[in-house]
Amino acid sequence: MTHSPKLWLTAFSCFLALGAGLLLWDTFRHQEQSETLTTINHPKTAGPVAAKPALDNVNLAPALPSPKQIQTKEKRTIKLAAGDSLSSILTAQGVSNRQIYQLTQADTKEAFKKLNPNDRITITLEQPNAQLLALTLEQDIRQYEVFTAQENHFSHKTIQRAIDVIPTYKEARIESSLFVDGSNAGIADKLLFQLASIFKWDIDFALDIRRGDAFAILYEEQYIDGEAIGTGNILAAEFINNGRYFEAIRYQTERRIDYFTADGLSLRKAFIRTPVDFNRISSRFNPNRLHPIFKTTQPHRGVDYAASEGTPVQSSGDGEITYAGDIRGYGNAVIIDHGRGYTTLYAHLQGFAPNIKTGYQVSQGEEIGYVGQTGWATGPHLHYEFRVNGIHQNPETIAIPNDSPMSKDELTVYLRYAQSIKATLQRSHSAMFKQALSQIRR
Repeated sequence: MTHSPKLWLTAFSCFLALGAGLLLWDTFRHQEQSETLTTINHPKTAGPVAAKPALDNVNLAPALPSPKQIQTKEKRTIKLAAGDSLSSILTAQGVSNRQIYQLTQADTKEAFKKLNPNDRITITLEQPNAQLLALTLEQDIRQYEVFTAQENHFSHKTIQRAIDVIPTYKEARIESSLFVDGSNAGIADKLLFQLASIFKWDIDFALDIRRGDAFAILYEEQYIDGEAIGTGNILAAEFINNGRYFEAIRYQTERRIDYFTADGLSLRKAFIRTPVDFNRISSRFNPNRLHPIFKTTQPHRGVDYAASEGTPVQSSGDGEITYAGDIRGYGNAVIIDHGRGYTTLYAHLQGFAPNIKTGYQVSQGEEIGYVGQTGWATGPHLHYEFRVNGIHQNPETIAIPNDSPMSKDELTVYLRYAQSIKATLQRSHSAMFKQALSQIRR
């Protein structure tokens, strides 16, 4: 078939018209969408919201300050090793010499001069300049030192941790010795020394202890945050020694804190039974003793306590020194007047303690000299004499008077307290201790 030029022209015109129409429609559609975007109202505003820019051309990252403007706090804990000092520790952390100096100036207790391995230092730094804001020093579990930065110095305070005290009961039967069997029962040496000190007026722990003796204590157990950290005072104690019963209850009177029997008698006696820690008694009180040097019968009017040379000798009671010097036969000796007719003598001393001279007022238990072998002595020991109204008495057996009793009003209050403590002890006794109590001589 043959198509005429006119027909081709008509077809081409129609094609152009169709294409223009499609292009016009697409332009209109995009314009309508754009107008729709620019006229959407914000829910909280009445006016139109500006058209959103194309995401491809927008930087979504937030504006950040330069690294020099960033300041952060950082906390570090350092456990000290041997040779560490405050300066070496803080210098290694970047702290300035100026701040280290300010810190030492604030240390009024000089704690930084007593640093030990395993002490802990916790520091708070402001970075990036290592500005020290605070420092905590822990040397004792019971307290810690806190240093806080101020404008041009550091403040310093000591913080005491809260200690919980819980009364705790323990007991032991003696098979070997006070310290061996006490330790086996889980009792700290500190408490065993307290126990011996409490009963030292009535029990000679070097000579009197027997197998089968028993003791019980009610004492303070100390805790911080539920962790046991140590022991405090013995609140009450019972001791069964060779068929004899002794008791002690801790109580504060107007005069002092002391230990008393359940009926209010002070355990503190006017004199200590033995004024020196000794190994053995080398010679007892004996009016018919054969003298070891002269080989003649001469009375031995005191007790000789064998001990290492240099062992401290204590005053057995309060009093005034009436003589300190050399006495023929006795060597270096001290005589003390305790009043009420009581005097004591301490002989063969190696030397005297400081301040010991005639007229000096001495307290019970105060150091007066040291064991030696001056005078007529064959070895180092203390020769101890006890006199009443000038007459020699046996220090091992003489009845020693009690210390001053509490007042009547104090006694009334004390007796109620003692009754409650005794009840606590009785409820805590084991079958072993009850049996030991039943065998006490009545």
